[in-house]
Amino acid sequence: MEKRSKVLNKLGKFVLLYSATLLDSFLSDDHDKRVEDENLAYIRTKLQEAKMQNSLLVLQLKTDKVDQFEVIFGWMVRNAVGKNQIVIKEKKNTQLIRIISLESIDKISILSPTGKNIKLAR
Repeated sequence: MEKRSKVLNKLGKFVLLYSATLLDSFLSDDHDKRVEDENLAYIRTKLQEAKMQNSLLVLQLKTDKVDQFEVIFGWMVRNAVGKNQIVIKEKKNTQLIRIISLESIDKISILSPTGKNIKLAR
């Protein structure tokens, strides 16, 4: 009987610890921030690969308006201005250079000179 109560006591402590951990991760925004940082790092590496291949980028950007989005296309000029920014030279106006935050990018299509097409979305 005493052995059984020790097992139940250990099981109760395990369930309590596991429940507290799950509740903490559910209420915490750290997990969401970590996932977002991993997504930004993946997008950054794909964009750097596109820059090395001189690929054409098609970017769909989020805007403040709910039902609207902006699409731009062009080539990356340099790797980055800041940690989470890229510089794009637009195709339709070669004199125009834009600095775009990675957080504002919703979808990406990368068209390489060899014909390979890569699509990324958040």
